[in-house]
Amino acid sequence: MHEDIPATGDSPGSGSSHRGSHELPPGHGEVIRELRCALGWSQGRLAAELREVSGHPTVTREDVSRWEHGRRVPGPFWIAHLATALQVPQWALEGHVQRRDMLKLAGAIAGSAMLGTPARAAGEDLYSSIAAGDASGLAMAQTSHKTDLILAGLAGADRPVMLRLVRWADEGGSAVLRVNAAGILAKTRSPDTAGLAAAALRRDRDMRVRYLRAVSARVGTGTHRLAAELVNPADAGARWCSAWLLGQDGSPVAARALALALRTERLTENIRTIAMILNGDDPCS
Repeated sequence: MHEDIPATGDSPGSGSSHRGSHELPPGHGEVIRELRCALGWSQGRLAAELREVSGHPTVTREDVSRWEHGRRVPGPFWIAHLATALQVPQWALEGHVQRRDMLKLAGAIAGSAMLGTPARAAGEDLYSSIAAGDASGLAMAQTSHKTDLILAGLAGADRPVMLRLVRWADEGGSAVLRVNAAGILAKTRSPDTAGLAAAALRRDRDMRVRYLRAVSARVGTGTHRLAAELVNPADAGARWCSAWLLGQDGSPVAARALALALRTERLTENIRTIAMILNGDDPCS
């Protein structure tokens, strides 16, 4: 594996069970396990997500198990990709994390996927912190599509909150905060703010990776599913991401879907992106 540090004093693969100087910080493996469980994933699913985000085909369920049980320490390379896969800021996996903070992270991830009234209440609580200028809730974990829709509905008539979200989407200190702010803006009824979110996706690679993964997880990667999402009126960011993913597809079916969407899309930034993809250009260059 890439930059994986044995938690023993022996060489990798020696089989020794003695701890060495690179012992996993207390609670570190537990954080990985709790965040994985909050997403409802098996160790095998997390390994598969890591293979996708890292481009390395060698990480396995056994590697995840070793990390969670403290038998190996993920190095900086894998820490960064674990944060992306688990949808949390990188600081959550670096060094010692207090259990109360770990539980807040896991709760934020699990709570964002709740349905019905509890999700509405959770969204209203999060909105209250945003309205007070507190970005910590949005920086904790990546929110779900449903939570973003709730927050967009609440923020739409509140200009100070909208301006704050615009600033966080552009200048937020972490990719998690930026993608969450952009995700809310992309679901508002204002073409101006939705356009700003789409433009941020084009500029910000870290944000783009997170939004693309969220759309792929919610919609799927099939051409016909992405073509349907390409005309989703409720999420300008998902339309942008679907166009990008269809451009990677490159099939005649994908090209037809993009050409049709170009006739109906009203957002200037998305029109620009679709036109560039159809022309064979990279909209993010």
